[in-house]
Amino acid sequence: MNTRLVAAFRGEVQCRREAGAVRWRLAGQDRDGGGALELMLSGPADAPMPAPWRDAELHVRGEPDHPAWEWRSGAQVQMLAARAVQVHRGAAAAFAEALPRVVAPWTVRAGWVLLLDALRVPGMVRLLQRLRGGSAAP
Repeated sequence: MNTRLVAAFRGEVQCRREAGAVRWRLAGQDRDGGGALELMLSGPADAPMPAPWRDAELHVRGEPDHPAWEWRSGAQVQMLAARAVQVHRGAAAAFAEALPRVVAPWTVRAGWVLLLDALRVPGMVRLLQRLRGGSAAP
């Protein structure tokens, strides 16, 4: 039968039972990206919690409308009675990497600090507007 890797952890996986629609929360480090990885599994209330293995993987097999979930680590395999699985990967590192690395010179940063501090003084906005040649607000 065809199986597909859904998520892979590096190191220890923290398993925690939840209340509500989400029955188990598995958290750890993503093996591929290195960021945070969290799995939320929903299923019957009496189903056993997944074992907290090291370097574990979640696989799915079967039809899309009737999936079978497997929790694997090395030669160990545990079938999970989950109806649905949500995979949450941390995006903070990828987001920070996508931003341009622009650092403003210290003179520009100091100018903004002085301007913003000056705008705290009552009446300074009207004075600056007059100096610019604009009309002052009543």
